[in-house]
Amino acid sequence: MKVYVKVRMKAEFIYDLLLFHTYSRLSGFLVNLLGLAVIITGGFLLRNQTIQLCQAFVYIAVGVMILMFTPINLRLQAGRMMGQPRYDSEIQYGFDENGIEEKMGEQVRTYGWNTVQKAVSTPKDIAFYIEESSALVLPKESFGENFMPVMKLVVSNLSRDRIYIR
Repeated sequence: MKVYVKVRMKAEFIYDLLLFHTYSRLSGFLVNLLGLAVIITGGFLLRNQTIQLCQAFVYIAVGVMILMFTPINLRLQAGRMMGQPRYDSEIQYGFDENGIEEKMGEQVRTYGWNTVQKAVSTPKDIAFYIEESSALVLPKESFGENFMPVMKLVVSNLSRDRIYIR
């Protein structure tokens, strides 16, 4: 029995996946640490009277810019990605024991479970990685009542070490 999920992609779902990728890696953590370190350094220098108040504001502004750069950049990147023809129309995904079928208009692609490298959950999405840099992104809201049947197929066809879904 095939379980179908129809997806209409929005920038917020792509943004959610991009945030997950960025902040689940060491580089995302280090950027946040750098931004906080700049702000804290400004506070310590001001407290020790090494700098004046206006200079402390510069430290705070630079720290906030470092912290805000990544989310703003990712939001813009998600908007650019929405311009791709892939997201112009509805995509239908079919799940069964053989794998995942992706149907966009007349074009149909089938991915066997052996080609799915991992399944990852973010707050708004479930992503099935076909390659290291290629994923089928399905918003959780698109699953509707089919969420549990699809997850049962995922659990029965992927090994535990390839499932990162909470």
